[in-house]
Amino acid sequence: MQTSADIAAEAWAAAIAMFVAAQPDGYHRAGARGTYEMVSGAPTPLLSGVFSVAPRADAEEVAQFAASERLRGVPWSIQVRGERFDPRIADIAAAHDRTQRLSLPLMTKEITEEDGKAAEAGQVRVRPVTGEERERYQATMAAGFEGPPEVFERFSLPALMDHPGMRAYVAEVDGEPVGTSFGVVAGDLVGVFNIAVPPSHRRRGYGRAVTAAVLGDAYAAGARTAFLHASELGAPLYADMGFRLVERWTVFSS
Repeated sequence: MQTSADIAAEAWAAAIAMFVAAQPDGYHRAGARGTYEMVSGAPTPLLSGVFSVAPRADAEEVAQFAASERLRGVPWSIQVRGERFDPRIADIAAAHDRTQRLSLPLMTKEITEEDGKAAEAGQVRVRPVTGEERERYQATMAAGFEGPPEVFERFSLPALMDHPGMRAYVAEVDGEPVGTSFGVVAGDLVGVFNIAVPPSHRRRGYGRAVTAAVLGDAYAAGARTAFLHASELGAPLYADMGFRLVERWTVFSS
């Protein structure tokens, strides 16, 4: 019987596959034992590489996928569920110079009608944006993650922002952008991504507001469970919103 973590992990893989498929040079394939190869072109190892969403990663399949020539020359990682796994996984990662380890919390939440209301709190206005406003979305996300705008080009392509299964959001106060979010609906689940608030606007509830916008619209579209990978910094906010930790993933990168 599948657990909530199993269902969320599979939905995460489906969401990332949608993201990859929308990229001009994206590639993904799925193995028979729960392993995926994803090549997104995004300048982060978290969105390209070999990802196992099986309860216990299959070392042989991970090794086969990690040998793919498509991964050469791009930032990539090996990701497996849990913190206890076949020790050969670490050996495979080391053979490909993926020796840095990161523990990545996977959190889920059952969505209700009430969850969208935080998007309407105070003076902040959160609205969905399309590819016509990609530059505004991209610049705001870059400010929130404190990186150069060009790094975030892959996250603001019209193919993503206009996709029927995905939706981008910008939060504004008096017309000034103060945050971003992104939702990907996979079946009756929604993945929450790209929660970013520029430093000068933090601790005012804007992160909560942009997250709530994703939840509210996803509920209206039929989703009943939300999932996300949280940073250690963001995890307390999500816990306060009702998300709970279901497991931790291990990420191997260079």
